[in-house]
Amino acid sequence: MNLESELKIRPDTAKIITIISRRIMSVFLYLSCVNLVAIPQLEGQHILRGQVVKEDSPVTDGYVMLHSVSSMRSGQVDSVSLSSEGYFEFQLQGFDDIGGSDEVYFASVEHQGVLYFGSAITDVGQLETSYSIAVFSAKVVPEEGMTLPLKVRNILLEEATGTWRVRDVIALENPGDETLIPSEGGAVWSYPLPDGFRNPEVIRGELPPEDVMFTEKGVLVRAPLPPGERMLVIVYELTDLDATFPAPGPTEMVELFVKEPGPSIQVTNLSPLDVVSLEPGSSYRRYSASSLNDVDISLREVFEGEPYPLGRISLAIGILLCSVILVSGINKSQDLTSRRVALASERKTVLLKIALLDQHIENAIAGEDIADLRAKREDLIGLLLEQG
Repeated sequence: MNLESELKIRPDTAKIITIISRRIMSVFLYLSCVNLVAIPQLEGQHILRGQVVKEDSPVTDGYVMLHSVSSMRSGQVDSVSLSSEGYFEFQLQGFDDIGGSDEVYFASVEHQGVLYFGSAITDVGQLETSYSIAVFSAKVVPEEGMTLPLKVRNILLEEATGTWRVRDVIALENPGDETLIPSEGGAVWSYPLPDGFRNPEVIRGELPPEDVMFTEKGVLVRAPLPPGERMLVIVYELTDLDATFPAPGPTEMVELFVKEPGPSIQVTNLSPLDVVSLEPGSSYRRYSASSLNDVDISLREVFEGEPYPLGRISLAIGILLCSVILVSGINKSQDLTSRRVALASERKTVLLKIALLDQHIENAIAGEDIADLRAKREDLIGLLLEQG
């Protein structure tokens, strides 16, 4: 998989905050309140000790929830109140034979209407260091949202029958030290997509799927955004390759990948680099640029009889000259920024999806068919085990 946020309540925003709080809590449904009890560490038992902090100061008011996910169970297993110095501790059951166990623990805290999550505990050795959950001050943004910089944007294009499939990997950044909160009915962030895009879908990310919306112009996010990076992976279709990808605001790095075999194209504001293998048996032409600001990345297909794109000629020559190097080093090329971002967030994303499914199953209406939900939950648990 990183979802965190906080609010400083003003009288004129109390109603808004209440609405936001209820919406976020309906997503995660983790809260229950019990008093903190000092738990002695018995033989064969392990203790998770941690602290909730805001900047350099402890948070002393609130409750911390412990969650467990495994092939046998998932959900909230305990909750404690914070001590006067912001500390908490939990006794972990069934965590002795971690080498052969699929048990995963993580903790969360609700602070001023927003949930914050700690990292996943998958190894007993992690208990030797203090477990920390950070919370932040927050800021209500204008209804239209804010322009935020992108750390990385990777665009993968693949031709299908009568259409082009686009996988758009976006790592957006909140560079400040406050969590950004939407105003009532507003968005935190929005971003334009190419004209005529269709069938958009969120397939992965560190944001609640129901808080990611699509309009005729692009994508918008209504979930709170804490400081740091958040990844969003969306897919959509384009009718042809002649398209313009708007890139408003600062973007640290953009990479475009076009699956081979593909037509000759001209690309503005990106430079041709090489050919990489993103999966066995496939290759992609790669174009890249860094430190962009308020640009349009335009693609135009070049047909037979038109001047051949100089960039494609340079690329072809480079491929011929470097073919031996590419063959020997192709595996290294697979370690792309988009894959690093996706792998870094995958575990937390799976945990959150499992928690959402548990909530839906627990709240299912009598007679409702939940077999499909249970099947999806088992698939996610299987994915979690594969990640190790």
